[in-house]
Amino acid sequence: MAGERTAAVVGAGIGGLAAGISLTEVGFSVTHYEKSPEPRELGAGLGIWPNGVRALRALGLDELVAQGLDQAGGVRRADGRMLAGFKAGAIERRFGEPILGLHRAELHKALLAARGPGAVRWGTTVEAVEAGDAGEGAGLRFTGGSSARADLVVGADGLRSAVRASLLGDGEPRDAGIVAYRGVAELAAEVPAGEWWGVGSVAGVLPLRGGLVYWYFGARGEDAPGALERLTAEYDPVVGEVVALTSPEEVLVHQLCDRDPVRSWSRGPATLLGDAAHPMLPFIGQGAGAALEDAVELGRALAAEPEIPAALARYESRRVERVALFVKTSRRAAAIALPRSALARRLRDTLLPRLPESTRLRQFAPILDWSPSGS
Repeated sequence: MAGERTAAVVGAGIGGLAAGISLTEVGFSVTHYEKSPEPRELGAGLGIWPNGVRALRALGLDELVAQGLDQAGGVRRADGRMLAGFKAGAIERRFGEPILGLHRAELHKALLAARGPGAVRWGTTVEAVEAGDAGEGAGLRFTGGSSARADLVVGADGLRSAVRASLLGDGEPRDAGIVAYRGVAELAAEVPAGEWWGVGSVAGVLPLRGGLVYWYFGARGEDAPGALERLTAEYDPVVGEVVALTSPEEVLVHQLCDRDPVRSWSRGPATLLGDAAHPMLPFIGQGAGAALEDAVELGRALAAEPEIPAALARYESRRVERVALFVKTSRRAAAIALPRSALARRLRDTLLPRLPESTRLRQFAPILDWSPSGS
């Protein structure tokens, strides 16, 4: 249509595609630029908590919410002794939405289908963004020398974002000194959900749909040959049984990183979203949920403010303090799950079982009570 505004979203992952849906709904013509040559079913599992479920509903993806996690889980010692149980139903009753266990590929496929054919230019690497005045839009420079312009640019290109480097120039992310191992196994039998806390390491298991189980380990230090096997041997056999069902070449291994929160991540008509804006450690399970929230709030801000810089300021006002809380809470959760001293472990294992369920639910509230602005 005449006068339709254009948006370039750098990245076609979960946050980028969600942003594309949100921006399209408020009248933008959106093009995604993704360096991967084609869609790939990569990644492992995701826990989507009630705040993320509300974001999915706001994006029109109610079909993904059809079946939430319905079993009990808990936090255990490495040997399997329960420290604190939780019931998924209690979370749903308190916060009004379920917890979802999804394979990352399932969520990505649903988002990609919602965007429709032709929305993504695969195999296109953005090297830099030049954020000009709002009336001029922003320029994108691609590998190979070509370029493009858009009224709005959204950097959703992950932890080492080229858009962030152009806008903020704040260097590399912070290495947390923790290595993560992740995988998905096929298992028809029911397995317990939750986490197991060991000595300098943590393990987790989350049932997904379709007879799949997501598992992960986090351990202080660096990856080394045989590290996963040694970790697995320290834990309850149920964890090892799940890990053994995943072929070694399908195990994902990453050094965990985050960044200190910033007070602003927008410049002119360009902004950031998801891990490009606020990468966090995975210890509160909010990486995907935060990106989905970002996408919803970005669209709402652009619907409320006709001028793009004013809309981006409004978007940041809804997001900056909230995601700073996520980053800081994730670091605290890592310190609790991976304490450096034996005394800290003993205190943790003594105090956690004494916390009533009502107290633990109340601690979740600042994160899980989110609803889209205007709701």
